[in-house]
Amino acid sequence: MDGIKLTVGGREIPLKFRMNEFMQIEEEVGNLGEIKDLILSGKKRIRNMVAVIRILGNAGLKQAGEKPDLTDEWLTENMDPYALIAYQAGILACMSRDSASEAEKEKNENEERDLVLEEIDGKKGPVNSHTGG
Repeated sequence: MDGIKLTVGGREIPLKFRMNEFMQIEEEVGNLGEIKDLILSGKKRIRNMVAVIRILGNAGLKQAGEKPDLTDEWLTENMDPYALIAYQAGILACMSRDSASEAEKEKNENEERDLVLEEIDGKKGPVNSHTGG
């Protein structure tokens, strides 16, 4: 979420994507694996995009200490149709960046590390190919 914001109706809306938002998007919009297609193409792409902005935006507003008061009606009334691509890009950036950073964090937490080996490797100097050492 950090740093990704959309401006709708003159209001700056921070976006947040975590597990709660993941579940809500899947329940209201569709499978997260297909979210790119669901907001970029098809007859319901605008409606889907509005729902995703509402979900991510309300979560971001709440985290920022603001009132999570976004509604589909307000968003539809205030979104600029000429900014459609910017909205789509913001959504995709938020969801892919946060999911990638969460996945990396989880991988690091679950990966066993040999700290002694890491320290030894860190102390090794550059290898001289002519002397072999």
